[in-house]
This record gives sequence, C-alpha cells and structure tokens, in this order.
Amino acid sequence: MKPRHYGRSYNLFHASLALVLCAGLTCAGTVVMPGGAAWAQSLKTIRVPDVPGLNRYVKDRAAAIQLGKALFWDMQVGSDGVTACASCHFHAGADNRVKGQLNPGTLGGDDTFQAGDPNTTLTRADFPFVQFEVFHDAKSTMVRDWNDVVSSQGVRLTRFDDIVPGSAEDAGTPINDPVFAFQGQNTRRVEPRNTPTVINAVFNFANFFDGRANNVFNGVNPFGAADPDKKILANVGGVLTPVLVRLRNSALASQAVGPPLSDFEMSWRGRTMPKVGKKMLSLKPLAKQVVHPQDSVLGLLSKSTLVNGVPADVKGIKTNYAAMIKKAFARKYWNNTTEIVTFDANGLPTTQPHPGTPLTTDQYTQMEANFSLFFGLAVQLYESTLIADDSPFDRFFDGFANALTPEQLFGMAIFQGVGRCTVCHLGAETTGASVDNILKVPFPVPPGKVVVADPRKNPLAAMELMDFVSGTALYDVDFLSISVTRVSDDVGRDGTAPFINPLTNEEYPLSWSKLALLKRDGLLPPSVAAFTPDLPLGFLGTDTSPTPDREIHGGAMKVPQLRNIDLTGPYFHNGGAATFMQVVDFYTRGGNFPDLNAGQLPLEIAPIGFLRLRSNEGNQKALMAFLKGLTDPRVAEESAPFDHPQLFVPNGVDATNADIMTEIPAIGLRGRALAGLPPLQPFLNVNQITP
Repeated sequence: MKPRHYGRSYNLFHASLALVLCAGLTCAGTVVMPGGAAWAQSLKTIRVPDVPGLNRYVKDRAAAIQLGKALFWDMQVGSDGVTACASCHFHAGADNRVKGQLNPGTLGGDDTFQAGDPNTTLTRADFPFVQFEVFHDAKSTMVRDWNDVVSSQGVRLTRFDDIVPGSAEDAGTPINDPVFAFQGQNTRRVEPRNTPTVINAVFNFANFFDGRANNVFNGVNPFGAADPDKKILANVGGVLTPVLVRLRNSALASQAVGPPLSDFEMSWRGRTMPKVGKKMLSLKPLAKQVVHPQDSVLGLLSKSTLVNGVPADVKGIKTNYAAMIKKAFARKYWNNTTEIVTFDANGLPTTQPHPGTPLTTDQYTQMEANFSLFFGLAVQLYESTLIADDSPFDRFFDGFANALTPEQLFGMAIFQGVGRCTVCHLGAETTGASVDNILKVPFPVPPGKVVVADPRKNPLAAMELMDFVSGTALYDVDFLSISVTRVSDDVGRDGTAPFINPLTNEEYPLSWSKLALLKRDGLLPPSVAAFTPDLPLGFLGTDTSPTPDREIHGGAMKVPQLRNIDLTGPYFHNGGAATFMQVVDFYTRGGNFPDLNAGQLPLEIAPIGFLRLRSNEGNQKALMAFLKGLTDPRVAEESAPFDHPQLFVPNGVDATNADIMTEIPAIGLRGRALAGLPPLQPFLNVNQITP
C-alpha cells in the first residue's frame, strides 16, 4: 500500500509552472493540482462545519452568539476577576504582548529561564530561539539554543477556596510558585505553548496544538468520549436526569471549557465549571468593560452611548446571564426549579428536592450545574462567526484578477511549488487539519469500494501512511513533528487524556492512530470505540515497514492555518520565531534538530536549500508579499465580525509586583479607523523579511 501522503503532493514542479502561467494570464477561480485536487480556493467556498444534533440544545443561534461573545470577552470569568478568554486572543485572535510572556519549557520538565526572567520584555534581538551561525544551514554552528516558550500570561498560582457570589474575584490561598516568581513573589503563570488564533478555528477538526480539544464535545470537558462518566442534566418529566452529550464537529466547544479551569490560564487551582456558573449568574455581564454601542453583536444591549462619536464610559450590557441562557438554550436544560444538584469529588452529580431556602455555594440549580454546556456551545457559536474570508488571496479566487499583485502571484507559485508549503498548508483553510480535509473520502479508494464522507460518523481520512526519515508509519493527518524543538521538550500529539482505559489500565492516547490500533485489537470500551476512526481502508499490519503497526507522533503538533499570519506572531508552537524570514530559514535548513529528531521527522521536511531564498532577494520579497496577502483587512481593522468590547490585559508587573494593565479599547462594527486607531501591526512591529 503506497503512502497516501504522496497522493497529495503530486508533481510540484509542474503544478508550480501551471500557476506561474496562470498568474501571467490573470486567471482566477480555483488552482487545481495535477490529479484533480484543488489546493487553493476562496474560503467563501467552504461551509462552516455542520454540528449534527445542535438544535436539540440550542433554540436560538443568534441569542447563543450574543451569550458566547459576552462570555468570551468578560474579564469576570477568570478567578482573579481579570482574565477573560479574550485576554489571550485579543490581537487578530492571538496575543502580541511582549512582557511577562515566557514559559521556561515546563512540558519538558525545565524550570530554568534562558531568554530572560518571568518579567522579561522581549525584543527583536531575542529571536529566533534556536539560531545557527549560517541561518539556513543546520550543519553550521548553533549559536543559540533556548527551549523557552513565548505564550500568554494567565493567573497567579492560587488554591481555589470558593466563589464569593456577587464578586468577580474568587476566594483563594496563594501557593508558592517555584517557577513563576518575581522578587520573591508569585507572578502570573505562562502557558506552555504559543497561543494560536481563534479566527477561522471553526474549520479545525481538533483544537489546541496537540489536538486534545476533541472533535466530539461531551458537554463538560475537552476530552470527548474518553470521559465516559460526565453528563449533563435534563429535565425529563420534572425529574433531573443525567444525559450523555456527544456533539461532533464541536472542537471549539471542547476547547472553550478547558481554559476557565486551568491554573495556568484563568483559574485558581481546583475550581469547577458549576462554580464558574454560580459566580457568573450572580454577576452583571461585562460589568468591568465598555461595550461599543455599535458592536455588531452586543451593540443593542450596550449600556454605553456615543458622545461625539466616542463610547461613554458606562460599562456592561442591559441583560443578565440567566436571561441570555434562557433565550438561547432549550428549556429542558435549565427550567427545573424543584430540585438542586450537588457534586462529589469526581464531579458526578446527585439531585435532591429544593430545600426552599437560599442555596449554599456547594448547592446548584440546574442552570448552574449545566454551565459547561452553555459556555462551550455559546463560545463555539460566537467563534464560528470569526471567519476571515476576504483577504486579497480570497478575492483573487473570487474572480478579482487584480486582487493579488504580480509579485504576490509569483510568491504564491513559490509557496505551492518549490517551497512545498501546500503539502501541509493546503486548501482554502491553509491546513490539512481541517474538518473538510479530514472528513473527505480517503485516497486511494480500494477497488469495488463506495465510500461517502458523513459528518454524523467517524472521519474516513483521519490517519494515513507517510514516509518518515526512519521508515513508513501511520500518523494523524496534519499532526507533524517538524523539529522545531526536541521531542523531549514537548511530546505533543503523543500525549494522553487524563482518563484510564479499563482494558489497558493506561491513559487513553490522544492520537487517532493509536486509538484505532486499540480499537482493531478490541482494547477500547464500546463507548470510546464508537467515536474512534477506523484504520485506513485496506490497512493491514504488514502494510507498514519496517515494523508492523508502527505509528509516529512524538513531538507532533497540529499544522496551523496561515491566514492573517502577518498579525499573529510569534510563530511555531513554542513562539520561537518572530518573522517570516526566520520561518523560511527554519524550513530551508530542514528544522532545528533534524538529526536528534530523525525518528519522528517526515521526509517532506527535508531541507529546501535549492530554493535559495537567502541568495535571491526577489524570491524572498515575493514569498513574504504572498503571505501578507493572506490577511483579511477586516481583521487588521477589527471591523465586524472582529469588533469587540473593551478589555484590560496584564502586561507584566512593575517594581512592586503589581500588574501593569493595558487597555484594549472597545471597537464598533466599522472598525479601528472610526476610533482614530491604526490597523493592527505584526508582533514587535517586525520587518517580516529580516532574519
């Protein structure tokens, strides 16, 4: 069986030549590679992935989008009353802060900072984190080798004691943090992987770099069917009844319920989602933040008004979270008032009659108990509106022949041709890790077989065979180890979910390939096997070499989409590159640790030295110009749907260890220009063509 990855690659030289000729003739529409596969088209041609069964839970999508936007931007969600989901996703859906943004490499067990200290202000000179004497030659002397990570600051390490109804800040007890400390005091912890953009994330089949935000939302946490016990409570005939949730194409919902409970991101250690629900239902939405009266989603609810074209400093919106949930979600998930819920230490619910007196903070209404369901689905529906599909790249394929300049068209030919970028960054989504790609019919289809992709069923193309430096093996589609860091620094897709498989007594793997092998061998419980993709059609143990059933996922990360890439630096899962040129250098030399990581390295990540970008300034500029052409101007201008409420984000600490707060002003649907603000700029305002 020939590795399917070659079926995607085709004849790159001839495809490149065709594209150059097309550019000369000002073609538009869709670029088709030899073999009939489209590698590039307008994102407007791609439908937002359908969520089968969503209407059983959501009765009013517009109301759910309002709720989701409010929750995403509300600073009160964090245990500290400061940290919102948006605190890490306020700049083109990502994070451009430069002070207090370092993690020392905790996923690899390192607690020693190399690029500075926990309060360091990063500069252009700090990048790239791995540097060679000859930038594009991995055989030259390595002059810098830092395993630190640039990511997003969250909360200080604190034990969760309880919520304080009516207060945005939870009660907690500080825990001494041996890693994230400044002048002997805890400072904000920083996540261990770089923050990806939420814009266009709806097209990802799984979310987070390691894909642990499962495509199947279980209503409670990120891990889908791997958690067989967690359920939500439905009002069935007046009785609260635990019910299982399994919503496909809902990786955004799976992702959304993770950070509010993470002690690196938004939560004191030990908080639960019902506690978050009880707190938020006691607070006024966005009470700390101005909402622009012309906000595209929340404007009609804003308490602020325009004074000489500027929003008045009146905070919040004219409703409450209970009313928003009731408007958005089916009644059976919130309307029981005769029973209350308590949870045991494992998060499993018990119901009892309502006592008729005010509830304690450990007793919950049905609405509070089901808050994870409302939070996850509402945020998913809001983020599903954040689609950047009107870049010059899109407009060119929409039929506007002059949308891309001749230089950008030549850069696109390099990107698709000798650069080999479209082997992984394919399709309108610019990633093969998309729902559309993974749900498609696999290649090749065995003779006599008829297969049809069905979003209600397990994907048919979630894994495939690919040639690695160490031989052929199974891998999860577009989860690749490209040698940005050592595998020992971050295992990525080779990680596990925190639930024990009773048939192996080990934690469930994240990898679809590993799960599929267990499924084939009868080593998955039926409840997990039902949501696990099968091995590729025609796969036999002897199809792989040199070892049967061989799979490779060490250090593998999800291939990110590239849209708006000019605005979403720093780059890679460790945030270790600041410019396009540093990324191109990385690929030109074939990775940072190609020898050390050879066992996990795909052949496609071979050095592309023949591109000779360093010795050809015209090629350099053309490729960079094309990448800039992937930016939707609405994202840069923060015009609808990318407008937002006011936000205050921590940006390191001062000499007394007090937070330095930066205001992100409220922006209305017509964008930043109306507020007298320039468009968003690249990370550190870098010149992308510099090494």
